[in-house]
Amino acid sequence: MEKQNNIKTYYNQREKLTLENPTYKTYVEYYTHETLRLDLAGGDDMTTTAVLDTNPEVTANVIAKQDGVIAGLQEVEYFLNSFDIQIDFLKKDGDDILNKDIVLTLTGHVQGILKVERTMLNLLQRMSGIATHTKNFVEKIPRTVLLCPTRKTQWGLLDKRAVTLGGGGTHRLGLYDFVLIKDNHIPYIADLASKAKQLNDKNIFWEIEADTAEQVLEFAKLKPSAIMFDNFSPENIAPLVQELHETHPDIILEASGGIHEKTITNYGATDVDIISMGSLTHSVMSLDIGLDIV
Repeated sequence: MEKQNNIKTYYNQREKLTLENPTYKTYVEYYTHETLRLDLAGGDDMTTTAVLDTNPEVTANVIAKQDGVIAGLQEVEYFLNSFDIQIDFLKKDGDDILNKDIVLTLTGHVQGILKVERTMLNLLQRMSGIATHTKNFVEKIPRTVLLCPTRKTQWGLLDKRAVTLGGGGTHRLGLYDFVLIKDNHIPYIADLASKAKQLNDKNIFWEIEADTAEQVLEFAKLKPSAIMFDNFSPENIAPLVQELHETHPDIILEASGGIHEKTITNYGATDVDIISMGSLTHSVMSLDIGLDIV
């Protein structure tokens, strides 16, 4: 039970990715209001103000142009509430959507809608692309395995929330979350055993990255909270996982590095607790979503 609680507490922090969290709200503010401010550069939308002769009230539909998972509606609502635009949501975050589905409808003056269009769509397209990509991978592994992103993100916590809407976890939200000892740290730790004891005595959650089977077994003796198998093949991970489940059942076991669409099913079959993939966020394709004024 403690192991499952730790997985939820440290690797699946979806409940923190809301506008009630000041850190998350800062990310949302940057990728909405600040992005628009940069787009306008202290001015206005030159095209609409220069060429439109009228500014009537119109209705616009935000429409999916391919199947996927919708994400980013919480953030869009926060953004558009600063403008004289009425929003009617036809979908909610995490919903499956089909090509030509209307996701939401906007009512407001045409110049205002056109000004916010690209900022809004960029956010929806990226977050929905990540959520869709994540769901495709989640469906390839057992439900007992949590699929997480890494810190290889472009949009920080927004990317992490998008992963959760696709059925994944979060892993660390930042450097402040928990101790993760990687191979670049180890040469500068004078006495790893002593440092491990200090962390355990202080009840600090900590994970350590292992590059070889010998390291995995050596690190397990230090009683870390979690061990990361870095760039191991599924065939090499499986017997180690079986052994550690018997000798150290409370240690969380994570597979990371070199995992992709053709191998994730094999990694999921190793009985690890976590699979982490940088590709969930660093190179994902945006979902095609458009805006049509009706």
